[in-house]
Formats: sequence, C-alpha cells, structure tokens
Amino acid sequence: MKRPTMHYPLLDELKEWGEAKINYRFPRWEQLPQIELYMDQMVALLEGQFRQFPGDTGSKLITPSMINNYVKQKVIPPTVKKRYSRTHIAYLIMICNLKPVLPIATIQAMIEGQLEVRTLGEIYNHFCDEQEDASSYTMELAREEGRALRDNAGSQQEMLSSFSLKMATLANAGKILAEKITGLEMNEQAEKEVNKP
Repeated sequence: MKRPTMHYPLLDELKEWGEAKINYRFPRWEQLPQIELYMDQMVALLEGQFRQFPGDTGSKLITPSMINNYVKQKVIPPTVKKRYSRTHIAYLIMICNLKPVLPIATIQAMIEGQLEVRTLGEIYNHFCDEQEDASSYTMELAREEGRALRDNAGSQQEMLSSFSLKMATLANAGKILAEKITGLEMNEQAEKEVNKP
C-alpha cells in the first residue's frame, strides 16, 4: 500500500528562504564603492546591503550612532573630513554580520590579528567566502533534516524544533571556539610585546 503524500508547508517556506540565502553573494572588495561617502549615504548603502542578505533580525544592524561609537572606540578607522571609504564599508559589513554572535571586542581582535598577515581587502574577501560557505553548509544540513522527515513521515513541528536547537547549539559552540582562538592569539601578541628587546 502506498504511503500518503505528506505536506510540509513550513519546510517548503524554509527551503525557499534557504535558496535565497545560498544564492546571495556579498560584494567583494573590488566591488565596494571607491568614492567616499557621507554618513547618510553610508547608512543607506549598508541598510540596502543587509536587506538583501536573508536573515531575520529584530533590531537595526546599523545606525549613525553605532558608526560614531565604532569610530570613537577605535573599532573602525577614523573618518577623513567626515567621509567614509571602502575600508569603512568592509569593516562595517563584517562587524554587523558577526555582532549577533560575537562581542565587538572579539570581532575587532580577529580583524586586527589578521591585519598582521593580510590586507583588509583580503580579510574582507575571505570573510565573504566563509559566510557564503557557512550559509551553504547550514542549508545543506537543513535539506538533510527535511529529507529524513519526508522519508519517515515525521512531525514537521518536532523536526523544526529539534533542528532549531541543533543550529543554536552549533552556533554557540562556534562562538565559544572563536572567542577562545582569538583570546589565545591576543595573549600571544601581548607576550611578544612584553618580550620585545
């Protein structure tokens, strides 16, 4: 006897959203505006960028006061005549995408550590590659979970709740590991500074 076809509308919606996430491409360093921007232009550019990247967030990722605070705290370089360059855009795209999972100080330390061996353009392009790969990886995990559900005709709600917890714990484990690695790098750098002749 043939098993009845089950319909999973939430899985279908997740699949559609996931395809948009996988297909999204961050602008690479060479594609970022080379002209300098004023604050309102900078915020508009970044908001437009973040609207295109599929991901639900309950709060604004960027505001003028956030940018001003990042400059004051020396998280990003100072402006020149109140204008923002491609350097600022790259920093802010990385910071805004990573700040939901890492403290700003950790993000800053990660970028600064890499600046010792790479240019900002290389770091930014590497970030873009890694974020896109991570999106593909997580959506492949979601597809596997969806296939298992369809094969076993299980409960959509149970599968989604379980998978959501799996992704949250994976994100937490990644956050903890990233902070540990960054801390080790910062300690090593501090020791080098102390031991300088």
